[in-house]
Amino acid sequence: MISAYCLDYNNWTCIPRHVKEDFKEMADMGFDAVDLSFSESEMMYARRTFEILVDMAHKEGLKVNVIPSRIAGRFAGAPLMPSLWLCKHPELWISKDYFIPVACLESPEVRAWFKDYMKTLITDYDLDGIIWDEPKAPTMISHHPDTVKRFGENPTKEDMAVGFCEFFADITDYCHKLKPELVQTLFCIKKEEEFFTESIARTKAITYFGYDGNLGRQRRFHEEIKESKYRIESAWDRTVKECAQAGKKTFALVESMHMPREEHENFEKNLNAYLENYHPDHLAFYYYAHNADDPEGLNEIFKRSMKKYIRKL
Repeated sequence: MISAYCLDYNNWTCIPRHVKEDFKEMADMGFDAVDLSFSESEMMYARRTFEILVDMAHKEGLKVNVIPSRIAGRFAGAPLMPSLWLCKHPELWISKDYFIPVACLESPEVRAWFKDYMKTLITDYDLDGIIWDEPKAPTMISHHPDTVKRFGENPTKEDMAVGFCEFFADITDYCHKLKPELVQTLFCIKKEEEFFTESIARTKAITYFGYDGNLGRQRRFHEEIKESKYRIESAWDRTVKECAQAGKKTFALVESMHMPREEHENFEKNLNAYLENYHPDHLAFYYYAHNADDPEGLNEIFKRSMKKYIRKL
């Protein structure tokens, strides 16, 4: 499967004719599916709009994977924002030092809310899959009363990993029972401890597992261009190993956000090499990645590379 990763796409100002053009282009480029982020903001203010996106994607022959974004401060995705629900429930935070509120996953209230949220998302929309984007703070120590009740007065990073994996297994199994045909994908960030990633990769309801990473240098605005994240190839051996241990198919997300125009030639060379040498079972590319100097030029790179290599995947 090859999917187009679309973060915060048309959730507010939605022009259907533009959406139709984009989804048709994705299909023409060779994408099988589109990955659409859905945050608590969309749940509150953009329910009809998301329905339009899902329906139009299907009409253009694309499957739709939803990315539950920034939910309870425990996953990534876009837009970059705190959990609206958690802002109302500071009694469920595990730390006030993290850059956004993070929910205590040992809390029954958190688990109940999370399931209710996913039930609405899964049953109200004709979705084909879920992509769980980068678990956040999976080994951050919690001294919340519910954590202490589960692990004792001095929980360890390993305990926190166990708690996250228990929570995630429960949530993904719940989603599977609601809609068994949903294909669930999980990717982590390479910096996470292997005792966590090896464990969460074994989650029963997950089909694809892997990592994201970039293929070039980045610049957020006018500062110096620099390497800001590991290269996606560097996570491949770990992906293969952990998928083999867990009995999963492989996943990779090639990042291209914050792309400076000066980096296009280098990025295209690296992308072509990646497509030549690495063949994940589920491969995702950003579609019009955010904060690029030249979005159209970047999209043309993907068009050329996919046309040349996509049939080999």
